[in-house]
Amino acid sequence: MLDRNVYDHIKIWDDEDRENEDINVWEGSAPDHYSQGVSPYDVIKSMFGPEGLQIYVIGNAVKYVQRYPHKYAGEPDSQLQDLLKARNSIDTAIELHREIHDLDIRHG
Repeated sequence: MLDRNVYDHIKIWDDEDRENEDINVWEGSAPDHYSQGVSPYDVIKSMFGPEGLQIYVIGNAVKYVQRYPHKYAGEPDSQLQDLLKARNSIDTAIELHREIHDLDIRHG
């Protein structure tokens, strides 16, 4: 199970200047449908292991970066949300990499 609720906040990791900064991907809180039942990340991880979940979140990061300039063209706030979601996916992939390889290395 991941150490944080990946749907509510993006945690800025490995940056001493912003280590405790939380950025909410959704204004207010995560939509209700993200807090119903079991986390999809936990289901994917239980079915395919941390390696499978890592592949999934990397695919999500690619999706958010690729659609960022197009889906919300002319809406910079919404575009920023896609970039933050991509960063959240990358942060999760990094966390999973550390778990898979039993690493506790901080960038810096």
